Amino acid sequence: TPSCDVAVYHIRYATVGGANEATTASGALMVPFGSGDECHGPLPMLLYAHGTTPDRAFNIADLRGDPNAEGLVIAAVFASQGYIVVAPNYAGYDTSTLTYHPYLVADQQARDMIDALAAARSALPTASAPTSTDGGRLFITGYSQGGYVAMATHRAMQAAGMTVTASAPMSGPYALAAFVDSIFFGRVGSGETRSAALLFPGYRRSYGSVYGTAADAFEPQYA
Repeated sequence: TPSCDVAVYHIRYATVGGANEATTASGALMVPFGSGDECHGPLPMLLYAHGTTPDRAFNIADLRGDPNAEGLVIAAVFASQGYIVVAPNYAGYDTSTLTYHPYLVADQQARDMIDALAAARSALPTASAPTSTDGGRLFITGYSQGGYVAMATHRAMQAAGMTVTASAPMSGPYALAAFVDSIFFGRVGSGETRSAALLFPGYRRSYGSVYGTAADAFEPQYA
């Protein structure tokens, strides 16, 4: 049962791409408000990383459509219970100026998450929830691709001396070499074709050619 009302904002911020090139990204800032003690004042913050999507226009801040069930769940489970939620779309999605997505590129995805958190904190308090502020406790979680991103983000924040209260990465491909080896050895799941179409272009842009020079012209694109 929801305890709080939730104001949902679409935020845009500066970040970097896989080759450290300057770009932009967007995401959701969900701010609880209401008369209950858990709905205003200093509140915990949750940094959420979403799962894999091939939809270039994906916007987790748009809660109106069925394709964004993940955004609705996060709003219901966390924001309505008194967490200020920051949920990036990632570079390459929605209004981002990046022409590709650095899929499972740990350094870039962690930087993206940290930049989104900084942007969200700078936007607080908001007009719709003027008494809801950052209470100093930060939780990080995510599912599937987001599980990997959550773990990479926690590692990067620890290395930078930033405070994380707790993290809970869920169902992520944490051991990437083993993940890819299992596919080549025949354990191909239903999502592997779209994962490959995201992984190879993102790795080539971030780390250099992964196909060989002649094959680079045939790089797969996502819609």
